[in-house]
Amino acid sequence: MTKIRNKLLIAFILVSLIPLIALGGYALTSISGALRDASNNSLKEKVTLVSFGIEDVLKNVTTDLFYLRDSTPLSTFLDTGMTEQTKLGLERDFLAFSRHKKIYHQIRFLDTRGEEIVRVDRNNGESKVVPRNKLQNKKDRYYYADTIKLGHGELMISPLDLNHEHGQVEKPLRPVIRYGTPVFDNNKRLQGIVLFNVLADTFLEFVRKENSMNEQGFLVSNDGFYFVNPDTEKEWGGESDLNTGSNFSNDYPTISGAILGATSFKETEHKDYIIASTPVFVDKEKNKMLGTVVDAVPVKDVFSSVTTFRNVFLLIGACVFLATLLLAIGLAKSITDPIVYLTEVTHNMSKGKLSAPVAVKTKDETRVLAESIELLRKSMNILLKRMSKK
Repeated sequence: MTKIRNKLLIAFILVSLIPLIALGGYALTSISGALRDASNNSLKEKVTLVSFGIEDVLKNVTTDLFYLRDSTPLSTFLDTGMTEQTKLGLERDFLAFSRHKKIYHQIRFLDTRGEEIVRVDRNNGESKVVPRNKLQNKKDRYYYADTIKLGHGELMISPLDLNHEHGQVEKPLRPVIRYGTPVFDNNKRLQGIVLFNVLADTFLEFVRKENSMNEQGFLVSNDGFYFVNPDTEKEWGGESDLNTGSNFSNDYPTISGAILGATSFKETEHKDYIIASTPVFVDKEKNKMLGTVVDAVPVKDVFSSVTTFRNVFLLIGACVFLATLLLAIGLAKSITDPIVYLTEVTHNMSKGKLSAPVAVKTKDETRVLAESIELLRKSMNILLKRMSKK
């Protein structure tokens, strides 16, 4: 009977587990894939939102710059030969503009020699006209040279870097990005440039707040130098800034080539991290990149939902298997026990042991067989009694 019971046990297990394994495997694969896609999309959305946030801060800068270039106070200042009265009017206009917009560290008009003619600085939430005896000549700065050579309506957007005063990096550090455009008078003669210094801390904070104990957020230049890094000692490593040499390419040599300068979202794995990145553009036409937002998250954190689901699924599967096994054992036993009992009874009857009645509690064919054996037992007893009287 052991062989029959084993066969029944195996049959019950196979009949129940094959569908379970097939359906369960399909569910595990499809749901895990869906959860993985959702995790990837969440990571993409995170870096994309940071990129959009930075671009949103900068979206109106060009419009503001052209507005001041074409403003009445500046046109009047140029047309009247730069008189004291019109210069005061231009200073008041720049000051009011700075107080209203609040994102510009400096608003300046420089003449064709690089001399600052009017300059308004905004520090600690307060805008002030810079005294004329503190105005500087910026003809040696790259942003002046890049702007003064442009034609009417053209725009200069500088890289993001640290502000310099009197030839030195300003302390405390002040990261800025500059927008400039040339200014022409009514006779189309070049008169100078209008220049904005945009306070970068306004949007660098978007990246910094993504940093946590496990997650690392970066903003890197197209050359790989860090604007934002959880390790602040690595920031501003370029030659024109702090010249520390720290670079994304040195820290992530195997993936930097695919990330730096890429014009679309990228995702890759590096050791135990998922690296997601997306570009940041500084112009509406998306022709000029500020840099790249990079987010590094541990794989176990990104796919924690997938891992949790898999573990729960395997636990449920183990419980179902155990329950199926116990049920199969019970069913096999309920089928084979009566057969074992009847086999033993018939074996005893063959030895002349006819006193014990034959009975089983099942309600299937086994009971019919037991009743037949019981009739046989009774018939044999009657026959034996008749034979003993002769």
